[in-house]
Amino acid sequence: MSTEIHVAETLLGSPGDMERLNRRVVRVGAAAALFCVALFAVVGLVSGDNVFYLQTIGPGFVAVFMIAQIATRREKPVATLLAAAVSVVATYRLVGDESTLIPAALGIVIIASISILFVMTRHFVVTLGIGVVLLVTPIFWGVPASDAVALGAIMAVSFAVISAIFYSIRNAATTLNRRFQVIFEYSPMAAIEVDWSGAIEYLGSEFSGRSDRIRGFLAAYPEVVRNAASRVRIVRTNRAAFDLLEIEPESELVVNGDTLSAGWVDTVREMLITLVEGRDEVELEVPVETSKGKRIWLSLRAVNVSGGDEPDGVLIALADVTHLKAKEDAMSELIQAKDEFVASISHELRTPLTAVVGLTSEMVSGGLGGAERDELIELVAGQAQEMSHIIDDLLVSARAGMGTVSVALETVDLNAELMAAVEGVGIRLLELPPDLPPAIGDGKRIRQILRNLLTNLERYGGSNRRVLGGVEGRRVWLEVRDDGEGVSEHDSGRIFEPYASAHNGVASSVGLGLSVSRQLAELMGGSLDYIRDADESVFRLELALARESLFV
Repeated sequence: MSTEIHVAETLLGSPGDMERLNRRVVRVGAAAALFCVALFAVVGLVSGDNVFYLQTIGPGFVAVFMIAQIATRREKPVATLLAAAVSVVATYRLVGDESTLIPAALGIVIIASISILFVMTRHFVVTLGIGVVLLVTPIFWGVPASDAVALGAIMAVSFAVISAIFYSIRNAATTLNRRFQVIFEYSPMAAIEVDWSGAIEYLGSEFSGRSDRIRGFLAAYPEVVRNAASRVRIVRTNRAAFDLLEIEPESELVVNGDTLSAGWVDTVREMLITLVEGRDEVELEVPVETSKGKRIWLSLRAVNVSGGDEPDGVLIALADVTHLKAKEDAMSELIQAKDEFVASISHELRTPLTAVVGLTSEMVSGGLGGAERDELIELVAGQAQEMSHIIDDLLVSARAGMGTVSVALETVDLNAELMAAVEGVGIRLLELPPDLPPAIGDGKRIRQILRNLLTNLERYGGSNRRVLGGVEGRRVWLEVRDDGEGVSEHDSGRIFEPYASAHNGVASSVGLGLSVSRQLAELMGGSLDYIRDADESVFRLELALARESLFV
């Protein structure tokens, strides 16, 4: 690996870091130059010596040069330092005297020492060259030979000592930075460092109110958020972040506020609010899109680690929590489904119970004839049977969760079980299958499955209701068909889940019938599925043929 890199890249590790360092050096230099201009002007005003006014020309030129760089956002510290050095040398040569000799020499040494931080490798050669220039500078200034040698030697030695100190500091900082770079680059956690100074500067031009009102302002003017986002600069990104956001590693990350998805806009808004309110960190969970359009949930933690007042170094750690959000959503749906289940079961049990209480009250009150009493008893028995069916489904669902549901496999007359289920539900069918062969299963459980399918048909089916049957290979099948609207594609995959219902309304169903029916079918070695066949909804039950079973 080549060692010919700039100090900013060595110290800070990225072009973005170098730009930040350049900006700070130039701004500090501009402030120092303006201070010198003011100082010379004040001294000239107090002393009445016009020479001091002439001495403001050099630092004034440097200040204008630096301010121009700041205004155009093209800060170049090497050019700035060179201009400052030439200005000091030229100013003293033109208007200097003994009173300004020491300040001029000190200024040249400081400028030269700072420039060491921006020198490429071959540090010794560059240091030696600058030392020689400093050694002969007093001669160029016209200082007497004896004094020039002494002053030049002092300047060269001072520069050597200061540059050695700076060089040692640079090496220590480089070592620490390399450790940081390794940790940052190879961390399994996705991380991005972001410069928000441009965005905050723009926001300041649009909003001048109190910081506690920034949230309302950004909510009212979303275009300000997008414009601010376009001024956000990505300083560095580690490999894990490239992988998480599905970005090509060699790509240059540029934020375009006009094309940001809603999730990223919300993230930018919260970051702006955090920085304006003076907080140093924030945690968010937002739905975003990767560069390839994949929708994911991100857990985001941002910490402002900027060295100065400007938020030009905000570290953001990212984690994909899509799977956790999916679990949360599933849990929320399950809780909601259970709440609806409690309401449904309460409703369904209340209906037969109300009927039982009312009918038995009529019988207790007396005054009924034998035929009327028999009819009421039959109605009570029917309502009690309905409650028994609901409780059967509840018991199967509870035992299935504990793995204790049992079935007694034997030869079952499907025709008899189907007719019993039809009569029990009291449903009218347009078509019934011809004689079906016996199947292997538990007669009580098969009847429970058929009763649930027919009840579902009675509640939600269309007008063309029929049951078909036949044999396919070693299995016998039954299909419960109707021409109703059926179940949406979204709900077709979840109607067999516990407590799930594809129909809205408290009284729609308990939400256990189909789940229990599929569990029972599978326990008997069969299957229960839902399909949409043309304009018909079809629940298909398959069981093993008795003649092919080992139980015969």
